[in-house]
Amino acid sequence: MADQCEANEGKLIISIKEALNREKSKFERRISNAYKLKDLNNTFQGLNKLAEAVVKGTFGGLRERAKYSIGELYPMLQRSMIHAKTAIFRRSSSKMSKVHPWMVCFAFPMPQEVFNLLHKEILGRTRYGVEVEEKPGSVAIKFSSLRRLCNLFDQLDCGEFRKQLGEGKGEAKLIVNYKKGTMMYIAKKELLRAKFYYGYWNSYGISQH
Repeated sequence: MADQCEANEGKLIISIKEALNREKSKFERRISNAYKLKDLNNTFQGLNKLAEAVVKGTFGGLRERAKYSIGELYPMLQRSMIHAKTAIFRRSSSKMSKVHPWMVCFAFPMPQEVFNLLHKEILGRTRYGVEVEEKPGSVAIKFSSLRRLCNLFDQLDCGEFRKQLGEGKGEAKLIVNYKKGTMMYIAKKELLRAKFYYGYWNSYGISQH
């Protein structure tokens, strides 16, 4: 028979939260700024939730472990955006499509949790060069600055959107300054759709689009 004093899942969660609350009180005594106190409160609320998830993800049953395990979402987002970058590069060429002239269109599955990370990254930075339109069941992200788009992909080590087409053939690159590039996330289908325009410049730097 197990020792009655043996720590179980519930007791472990309580002890961790009590320790966090003690540390929170120490920090509160050092802070007088109301905004910093609010940030501190939000931080410790997040730590409490994280602690509970870690314990349940380790000590709980199979269903609880799967539900509360801490997923590494960044690598999933990074792979998704690398796929997006590959799709853009594959389509960008000196040949124009009759169906989608000078346009890159593609779609790929993206779990809601992964998109939430992308969405938070975009909303958390400057709104320069980007518009975000949220509707029930969908989010539209429109880029009007190539630099802003490149900065987002740089966070995922994806580089810029300039494709050299070969010796003497010029280059292709995205155009978003007067033809906005759009990412549309459909929550019900967990699908990210993208539409970007691109241009082609010959080896002499003359526009061909």
